[in-house]
Amino acid sequence: MRARWTGWLVGLVLMGGVGAWAAEEAKPAAELPEKYIRMTMNPERPRVPQSLDTPILRFVPTDEQLAKAGVTVDLIGAIHIGDKAYFQKLDRSFKKYDALLYEMVAEKDEAGGAPRRWKDRDRPSSKLADVEAPSVPEDKGFEAGMTVIGGMQLGAKDMLGLSFQLDDIDYDAPNMVHADMSPEEFAQKMKERGESFFTMFMQLFMEGLAQQRANKQGGANDFALLFAFFSSNRELALKRVMAQQFATTDLFNNLGGEKGTTIITERNLIALDVLREQLAKGKKRIGIFYGAGHLADFSQRLVSDFGMKFTREKWVEAWDLRAKTRRRSRN
Repeated sequence: MRARWTGWLVGLVLMGGVGAWAAEEAKPAAELPEKYIRMTMNPERPRVPQSLDTPILRFVPTDEQLAKAGVTVDLIGAIHIGDKAYFQKLDRSFKKYDALLYEMVAEKDEAGGAPRRWKDRDRPSSKLADVEAPSVPEDKGFEAGMTVIGGMQLGAKDMLGLSFQLDDIDYDAPNMVHADMSPEEFAQKMKERGESFFTMFMQLFMEGLAQQRANKQGGANDFALLFAFFSSNRELALKRVMAQQFATTDLFNNLGGEKGTTIITERNLIALDVLREQLAKGKKRIGIFYGAGHLADFSQRLVSDFGMKFTREKWVEAWDLRAKTRRRSRN
């Protein structure tokens, strides 16, 4: 069952495709966050889940002149399936940025238009349904890996009654800036590193087993998943089990770092190159909208490579985990 958990987490946190934020006290600038996704509990019933949240982390230059000029970089952690209201809040918040850098493994548009997703989803409701499907790498293993991750995202969306990021974020907004690889670049970089989706899943699988044996994390166990499937409110029960696993795992930390992996490190480096370009153009208020699994590596590099400091965090509710009160029918 651990392999199944690992698969869901990779698909929902790593690959992608403000309204009522919870207030959070500012942390000392020298400290980086320890959590990049969290589950909150009902304050009146501490054992009952309330929400699954993702962060928005504010970084500012240590250079006083740049700081006075108003330069800020926000890391906006995403989970790629969530409540429709979650994506609507994020989408509204994006309008305040001079440039909003986003992830999407997609074909570059030579004419300068929006990039085209590597493989369109065959769903009439999709905003991308009318776009001609771009070419994909010849490597069948790569194509199969991307298809599996996409299938995980869409399957989980339907099972949990959630929305998909690509359907509710306006990627055509004028301040949106593509900051990711093309499928060809992604496949080539994995080949250069001797990586594949299979080796990545196996790495996470083995780390998950090691953590389970060492009892390092208090995540949901296989019995909780089984009980959730037979719950009278299966959708809510499954969301709560999944949310607990998201909030307690630290599997993704080892995918970043100096050596790292293509799926985290190399894509982050591409995004940070785009950040340099936007700063050179004089953009001041910049956001980076990437999966929450990328934020630990991003945070460290903003400090070490960009001379920035972490100043504050805010949280956005991604999944509502509250049980809905049933109204009694009146006779």
